[in-house]
Amino acid sequence: MISTAIIMKTGLIIIGVIIMALSFVLHAKRKLTVNLAVVWEFLGFALILTGAVPAFSSWCHLLAKGTVIAMFVIGAIALWGSYILCILISNLSMKNQELAMQVSLLNQENEMMLRELKEMRKKDHKE
Repeated sequence: MISTAIIMKTGLIIIGVIIMALSFVLHAKRKLTVNLAVVWEFLGFALILTGAVPAFSSWCHLLAKGTVIAMFVIGAIALWGSYILCILISNLSMKNQELAMQVSLLNQENEMMLRELKEMRKKDHKE
């Protein structure tokens, strides 16, 4: 029979790989900003190391099967919520950047219009 420690270590490695792959895909689809994608990649790498390196996973032998199941369920819910939150933050950040560019273009257009208006007023005063 498989021990709970092996299940826990394998689960940590699998979840780490899934997190890294999902972060890469979300960043490629422009749903996740670079900074947040890097943080998720580090988290995935840390989970892989925790599951693969015996010095980091010695605590896995102390857990019961029920505890492992509860940890994975709660962890999955927390990770899913965190991903959703990061996607929302990334979306707002990208929209904010886009708005800043539009405001910059509008300011530039406004300056051009003000220059033209000054030139027109100068022409009117000369006549």
